[in-house]
Amino acid sequence: MKRKKTFHIFFLLILTGLLASVASCKHNELTVAKENENFRPAADFVKNNYDLSLFAAAINKSGLSAELNAAGSFTLLVPDDAAFNAIGIKRAADFDRMNPDSLKHMVRRHVLTQRLFFQDIPTNGVDVRYRTLAGTEVYCSLASYSKGNSAYPVNELYFNGSLVNRKDITLSNGALHVLNRVMKSSPGNTIQDFLVQNSKYSIFVSGLKRFGLWNQLAQAGPFTVYAPENQEFEKAGLTAAMISELDPSLYHAQRLFGAYILKNKHLFVSDFRVLSVINESESIFKIPLEGDSWYISVNSTKSFPGNVFSYDIAITTAKDYPYEQVSNVSSNLQSGIDIVAENGLIHDLQGILVLPAQALKQN
Repeated sequence: MKRKKTFHIFFLLILTGLLASVASCKHNELTVAKENENFRPAADFVKNNYDLSLFAAAINKSGLSAELNAAGSFTLLVPDDAAFNAIGIKRAADFDRMNPDSLKHMVRRHVLTQRLFFQDIPTNGVDVRYRTLAGTEVYCSLASYSKGNSAYPVNELYFNGSLVNRKDITLSNGALHVLNRVMKSSPGNTIQDFLVQNSKYSIFVSGLKRFGLWNQLAQAGPFTVYAPENQEFEKAGLTAAMISELDPSLYHAQRLFGAYILKNKHLFVSDFRVLSVINESESIFKIPLEGDSWYISVNSTKSFPGNVFSYDIAITTAKDYPYEQVSNVSSNLQSGIDIVAENGLIHDLQGILVLPAQALKQN
């Protein structure tokens, strides 16, 4: 018993000594991890990620590093290097071709003025708008799940039609999502302004003017315009001179040139995919040509793997069978889709929908 009691006293003495040693330590040497202290601010995070090197170069060349490392909060929508490669930017030096103000505006258009995580975005939201550092808005769509099958969410997220490949990267001053395409826009310009400023659409513009469809594209809209470049008209044997000689009274204007313009529609190519998920069915827009019996049908397809969108436009003589299909054109030029203007969207169209002979009134 005596030996057991002696052991207990010895143990208590050791424990007391240890507690005294701890108590003698200075408390100011103890540190508590601060929230987010291990996260980097926006510009530093991008700079240190290999797959985002081109956007990092854009930030650096535009002189926005300090602004994006500030307190925030921000949400960066960062196209990866492959996205820049798709529009012809292969290396940092390629940004030198851009006007410095345009480059700065491009970077700011990819930065939201708030911290936005995936969970903050409305379920099955379509074209939800968020403000950017450039003073513009981006359109966000989230295809969460079909209403009849909520157990297996798809959760595809798009900003201005660009798919989010990686989401919810936490920054010390916000959040970051990685995009598969550069968001394209023509800030301050209407669709009419955009078409005039790009000479590759000059034949299309001449046709719209010739058939009285031009002035509307300066109005509020919204419009979704599928615009063939000059080379598409030339492939079909049409030149600006030939179009200038057409007599508008002999043709259905809406068939010949109106088919390229959807009024009161603001459709990113990805919207068809989003709506097909939500509605659990294929989404094809069938829209009558204004004042005409013909219809335009528009749909899009996403490839797997790669997540590359293409879209299809068909012109038919009626909405439902029986009808004659006048044409069917597909486009997959990623650099020419989802261009945002002040009053709508422009998509490059790789083909001609209706030829003059098909739009003659006696037909």
